[in-house]
Amino acid sequence: MSIDFDSLLEGINKKDMRAWEELYAGYYAVLCSYVNNILRDRDQAQDIVQDVLVAVWKSSKQFGDMKELTSYLYRACYNNALIYKRNVQIRKDIEQKIVLETEVEFSDEIFAITVRDELLRQLYCYIKELPDGAREIMELSVLGFSGPEIAEKLGITIHTVKTQKNRSFKYLREKLKDSVLLFLI
Repeated sequence: MSIDFDSLLEGINKKDMRAWEELYAGYYAVLCSYVNNILRDRDQAQDIVQDVLVAVWKSSKQFGDMKELTSYLYRACYNNALIYKRNVQIRKDIEQKIVLETEVEFSDEIFAITVRDELLRQLYCYIKELPDGAREIMELSVLGFSGPEIAEKLGITIHTVKTQKNRSFKYLREKLKDSVLLFLI
């Protein structure tokens, strides 16, 4: 069966469904192959060709001859394939940037935790060097007990707790003043 291109083109320009079905049957597979050669993704090639054919159907564009229509279809498929490739690359770049930023944030967070843990380890070592009464007061303070609670628990006055804490803080500041870790947090 031979195709009457003039009547096919007339039907396409008038949005005749039978003409469009014939156009689809004649061009779909060839256009899919063409786009697949660009993308190397058969499913996406099919989607692009489908979108181009639907867009042409919805447009008010009129074609003067079959060469113009064919050229238009190939050019539209080519352009849409390039747009798709560009968008895929942009998406990959964004995903890669997010992964890298997450890795940097994660490593920064791990570093900060490590520094904090080491600083706390040093602090506890220095607290253990304090005289017994001061050490007990500081250990309870680190555990979250308030001054009055520490005084009551140890059976001493609040004034003694404050004095011992001030002396202990002074001692700890002196011990930690040269710690490089303090500059890292």
